[in-house]
Amino acid sequence: MNPSQPPSVLPVKSKRVSYRKPRGAALLSERAWHEIGAQLDLTKRELQIVQGVFDNLTKTGIARRLKISHHTVHTHLNRLFKKLTVTTRTEVVLRIVEQMITLTLSDTGVLPPICPRHHTGRCCLHAPPSNPPAKP
Repeated sequence: MNPSQPPSVLPVKSKRVSYRKPRGAALLSERAWHEIGAQLDLTKRELQIVQGVFDNLTKTGIARRLKISHHTVHTHLNRLFKKLTVTTRTEVVLRIVEQMITLTLSDTGVLPPICPRHHTGRCCLHAPPSNPPAKP
């Protein structure tokens, strides 16, 4: 090592582990997507289109992912809007989330509950309505 040169500095890797929260379609499990698709009578392709919408992809982005024409994606989206009785991509997402919540609250237990207090009977979504206090 030459004393006239500064010591070389090696890059130090951060020991912090970054955890990425799931976003878009990854928020729901494959089972959840399957059950939602079945309840809404969506085809496999329609479900793939909806997942692209969840991932905030453009028509071209969805087309690239699925290796189909963006015109085909446009056609699928129009049919999905009619099938789900919505008019925007945002409403598509809300309709899917609504269906997911419905499936988690169903008595058949199709999907696991989203409330951690569900099994203890303290879930605010299943709590019986409280009676208002009687007026004297």
